[in-house]
Amino acid sequence: MKRSLLKLEIISKSLDSHQVYYTFNKGIDSTEKYRKGRISAAKWLNELIYFYIQKENNFVNEFKDHIQEQKKKLSELNDGDYRQGLFDELNIIEGMMDDRNK
Repeated sequence: MKRSLLKLEIISKSLDSHQVYYTFNKGIDSTEKYRKGRISAAKWLNELIYFYIQKENNFVNEFKDHIQEQKKKLSELNDGDYRQGLFDELNIIEGMMDDRNK
């Protein structure tokens, strides 16, 4: 997903430059309707990119919620090495998820 997000961010920056270019550059050889079309498309695509970036963030939060639910279920197991191994692995992954968001 990291590559996908990077690609979306690059596209978004390109769309921003297109929007600025067609908004403020009156000397270009194109009709007003064409320019409005380019600006509208750039705005719409940027909103779509924002939607997908938010969707990815929700996947991460959902994953973390599943880890928390699993830890609650595991707390019902008897103490022992197996239970501790499960908790240690879940805690490591949970920490990696928190580091990812920094």
